[in-house]
Amino acid sequence: VKEIKDFSFAKNLINAPITVTEFFEACKNYPIFFAKDVNDDWFASVMLGFKENSNVFVNDNGVWDKLHYVPAFVRRYPFVFVEQDDTQEQLLVALDKEYLSSDKKDEPRKLFDDKGENSEFLNNVLMFLNQFQNDSIATKEFIKQLNEWELLEEKTATVVTANQEQFNLTGLFIVNEDKLKHLSKKKRDEINDKNAIPLITAHLISLSNIQKLGVK
Repeated sequence: VKEIKDFSFAKNLINAPITVTEFFEACKNYPIFFAKDVNDDWFASVMLGFKENSNVFVNDNGVWDKLHYVPAFVRRYPFVFVEQDDTQEQLLVALDKEYLSSDKKDEPRKLFDDKGENSEFLNNVLMFLNQFQNDSIATKEFIKQLNEWELLEEKTATVVTANQEQFNLTGLFIVNEDKLKHLSKKKRDEINDKNAIPLITAHLISLSNIQKLGVK
């Protein structure tokens, strides 16, 4: 596998899924929203841009903004788990073929050793992908719980640029702070028992990053 030396592959990415394990780092730099995929499953996402095909955190040289958290979804590239057609229980590892290499200098990133066994590199990739998969499942369950607690509301995010251009992004869900303040004691206790308050707080803090996108 070729070494990925920059983030040019993510230049067109205007959002990226993240997991609950990333909330505390991601909230410092990006707005965190909730949304549903084509299968009606919940996921969390960070907003990386507001114009089509324009990640404002990656420059023309493929450099990600310094001191900004890079989501695991991006860091796992060029690998990804894909579901088989007949079952969702078994996942296959897929690789962007543009990054396959037979160059000797890329030996440290061989997928298999001389015996055809997984290389240490591939095992590390599998470990990372498995962790991301498990964290993604936990994130989906967390957002489902927010929805069951009736805390989510659909919102339109508005980004205003330095030139006073306005961009509206729809289909996004956030936690309703007013509902959060007026929870019943039973529901409040349940949320505390689930240790959900720190994650909710990180999400709400992250929303202050929306307008920062317009001045990037």
